[in-house]
Amino acid sequence: MTALTRRPGRAGVALVLALIVLVVLTATVWAAWGAPWRGGLGALLEAHLTATPTRTPRPVTATPTLLSLDLAIVMPTATPPPPAPTAAPQAASAAPAQADDLLPAHLAAVVERYGMDPARRFVVVDLDAQTMTVWDPGQPLREMPVSTGDETRGYRTPAWYGLVGKFWGTFHAFGVYADDGWYLFEDTGSILVHGAPYKLVDGRNVYENLDALGSYPASRGCIRLTPEDASWFTAWGPGGVPLVILPKSNVADAG
Repeated sequence: MTALTRRPGRAGVALVLALIVLVVLTATVWAAWGAPWRGGLGALLEAHLTATPTRTPRPVTATPTLLSLDLAIVMPTATPPPPAPTAAPQAASAAPAQADDLLPAHLAAVVERYGMDPARRFVVVDLDAQTMTVWDPGQPLREMPVSTGDETRGYRTPAWYGLVGKFWGTFHAFGVYADDGWYLFEDTGSILVHGAPYKLVDGRNVYENLDALGSYPASRGCIRLTPEDASWFTAWGPGGVPLVILPKSNVADAG
């Protein structure tokens, strides 16, 4: 039996030719462009592979310089306390004046003699001086001229110690009027403190013996005052206030 030899077909031949052409072209291109490309690419790869990576520098923080310290322990020195302030000497405050410290000497003697309270109001009639003194603690001393019983005519104002009695006001006796009468006691008649006597003449007061006030006795036993002093005495309110009529020359006790 005869063996049949198979001949390559056209397709195979064409494929072989195409491969040959491709190889030739590749060799040509490589010959023309291969060296520069290879050099540049190689350099690039070499630079990339051999370059030391650059690190972003950190901000430099200044290292604080330690100051040399003196480690010796200093013990605190005790500071002496400031001297206590010396109190400025104060003027000795005056002790409040007592009522009896303010009394005039002649009134102080009366208070001691009659056992009166200088912290309370009182009245003193001095037959020798023909005066009446009103004592009111905390108020100015008031001394008023008076006229008492005229002994040359048989009248008298006896020494006495007691309380001022009722208010008589205006009264009429012995043909005359008197205002601001305050009852004291009974002797040969009623003894009062009152204003100077007067008569009504044409509707006005005509006073008698005003010149005797503070000078000499001229009454029938009562204690006369000027109209102004009598009005003040009433306004002062003497009811129930101790009143002393000192004996003449202070030789007899009060009756």
